[in-house]
Amino acid sequence: MLFNYFKLAYRNLLKNRFFTFLNITGLSIGMAATLLIFLWVYSERSWDKDNEKYDRIHHVMVNRNFNGEINTGSDMMFPLPAAAMSSIPEVEKASVTGFPSSVQLTVGEKKLNRQSVTTTPEFLDIFTVEFMEGEPGGLKDPDGILLTESTARSLFNRINIVGEAVKLNNDRTVYVKAVVKDPARTNTVQFDLLQSFNPSAQWVKEAQSDWVNCGNRVFFLLREGADKKSVEAKTLALIKEKTGSENPTTRGEIILHPMERWRLYEEFREGINTGGRIQYVQLFTWIAIVILLIACVNFMNLSTARSEKRAKEVGIRKTLGSMRNQLVFQFIAESVLMAIASFLVAILIVWITVPPFSSLLNQPIRLPFQDPFWWLLGGGIVLLTGIIAGSYPAFYLSGFNPVKVLKGSFSVGKANLAPRKVLVTAQFTISILLISATLLIYQQINFVQQRDLGYKQENLLMVNSSSQLDRQLSAFKNELYATGWVESVNRTGNQITDIFGYTSGIRMSGMPQSDNLVIGFMFTDADFVKTVQAKLLDGRDFLASDTHQVIFNKAAIEVMGIKNPVGKEIEWAGRTRRIVGIIDNMVINSPYAAPDPMMLVQEGGWTGRINIRFKEGIDIQKAVAKIEQLHNQLSPDYLFEYRFIDDFFNEKFNNEKLVGTLAVIFSGLAIFVCCLGLFGLVSFAIERRKKEIGIRKVLGASVQQLLLLLSKEFAVLIALAFLIAIPVTWWMMNGWLSNYAYRISINPFVFLLVAAAVAIIAWITISLNASRTALKNPVTSLRSE
Repeated sequence: MLFNYFKLAYRNLLKNRFFTFLNITGLSIGMAATLLIFLWVYSERSWDKDNEKYDRIHHVMVNRNFNGEINTGSDMMFPLPAAAMSSIPEVEKASVTGFPSSVQLTVGEKKLNRQSVTTTPEFLDIFTVEFMEGEPGGLKDPDGILLTESTARSLFNRINIVGEAVKLNNDRTVYVKAVVKDPARTNTVQFDLLQSFNPSAQWVKEAQSDWVNCGNRVFFLLREGADKKSVEAKTLALIKEKTGSENPTTRGEIILHPMERWRLYEEFREGINTGGRIQYVQLFTWIAIVILLIACVNFMNLSTARSEKRAKEVGIRKTLGSMRNQLVFQFIAESVLMAIASFLVAILIVWITVPPFSSLLNQPIRLPFQDPFWWLLGGGIVLLTGIIAGSYPAFYLSGFNPVKVLKGSFSVGKANLAPRKVLVTAQFTISILLISATLLIYQQINFVQQRDLGYKQENLLMVNSSSQLDRQLSAFKNELYATGWVESVNRTGNQITDIFGYTSGIRMSGMPQSDNLVIGFMFTDADFVKTVQAKLLDGRDFLASDTHQVIFNKAAIEVMGIKNPVGKEIEWAGRTRRIVGIIDNMVINSPYAAPDPMMLVQEGGWTGRINIRFKEGIDIQKAVAKIEQLHNQLSPDYLFEYRFIDDFFNEKFNNEKLVGTLAVIFSGLAIFVCCLGLFGLVSFAIERRKKEIGIRKVLGASVQQLLLLLSKEFAVLIALAFLIAIPVTWWMMNGWLSNYAYRISINPFVFLLVAAAVAIIAWITISLNASRTALKNPVTSLRSE
């Protein structure tokens, strides 16, 4: 019996090729979009799961009160891990780990810059690292390093290199103790080499007893069944015991952030882990479901639109004894068969589009054919699509009265048209919502990119310095100015798009004293204001003859509550420093947030980045080539590394740009599927009214009048969809925009633009179909009358 259902379904689909083509196209696109999004979601949810102790690894974080706001940070004190392992029983292992940094590796004439992570031997007990050569004990040797497979092959063209010497940053020789597999790209902790903290280094000796300064990450591996809240309380008590009230951490709250939340729940607000990337994952999961539902709605609409053509079939089958449930199964079998065919086409589409989709996301996306869950998901999508798409048409068609059908008194009536209108309206409501949201996302990105940053990022190049180049800095500057292309040169401790660090240790006579007053700081030297073209509000720029001077921004002066600050002195980091200038606020860190209070500190010893301001209208490519030549002459042992500051700035929009691009792609697919359905509905409407159209043409109706007649019904539905979509989109996007301190106001013009675009697309879809009939000779449709 079941075989007969599918055999009849197959014959019906072949008999109605146009209907079958429209439905398979719509369903396959809907399924392909759904599968692509689910593959991305699958990838996002699989991050860090390569670690065998995934459920017990925690990143130690802290809530601190900064200027009246709770700020969550990951920077912790160096001696915490060793103390935690000895005094907190629930902590099985703990590791202090530096933030990733770029180092130069030299073997003979070969030089490479790679990402290094400096850590302790416990790192290998916490994280899963697969060894290819050597043993895990390599990090116990302060002169030992572990290289990843790709780094080893780049340096030596092989991996059996245990014991080989490598020069690190041209000032220290280290030895390869092991070669490990490259971390999966879906791991949060990435590295090209691991090295131990050098216990003979003076700063490491000092850091081992320094419970005040925080500049490292700390990871805990908890024992099975450990109470996370209890460990958080004990960790805070330990810090208080060691530091007293000197560190703002003691007045905060310790948070153990579990590895399972590192990727998707990375955002903290006012000390609470509110979400983050998970919001986008959830959003696009719903978009995937919605696109699939739109495709299912197309099937329902087209099936019920063909009801007159199938009415006699139903009447005859009922007369010959078919029960209603048999007819229901028959129509659902057709739907499931179409869903299977669509799924096969969708798999082909996904297989073709996965490489560019993976490139767009900048993360590996693969088809997990070997994973039973994948096939279970696919089978579920096919079955669910078949049942959802086929249920309404099946129950509707199987309910026809055979007597009325066979007597010819059957008509479609409003009972058929009303649900179809609702479904068409719902389709276009969703499409309008997606398109409107996409435009608003791009408006927000463009708005922030055009924001007054308080400095000029264009034509500003950053070059990594070195010990060799530092010794030849005067000669390097003179050569740069001699080219005639350079306006100004300055050094900073990091790229100027990010604050170097934060401090609560500023003291000044007449300033309200508060340990919760936190100011961001950046190390720099002479000509900072001139080079970055910041706006000087009072005082002057740094001079080459200055020593230990500082410049504050306007936000810092406001929170510090001091008047006429230029010329006054502050105490910070064991030195007395004079304020020489006040600049307008610079947008550092997040481009969406209000500017942080900031202090610029003149400290030449902490400045490893050289900023070069080019003159307007020069040949940038030629200038960079000349700078590389000068660098290689003065610093031959180091690789030339540079980046433009506006590249750093633009990277801050990557998440929003990705969401916008995905929204464009999937809203485009949604509107395409909608138009496929609209094309089919118009075709059946024309088929049903072809005699009426013929009569109207004979009576003198023009082509334009006929097009208006055929499109009027659908125009009303699209207008209704627009009226429903406006308030929903407004509400949703207002919620999204509320995440940003610096944001656009929603302009009603956006909705008018979307309405016009959707109306034009729908009009073209209807016109392409209707114009053929409107231009046809009326004799063709009336010859049988």
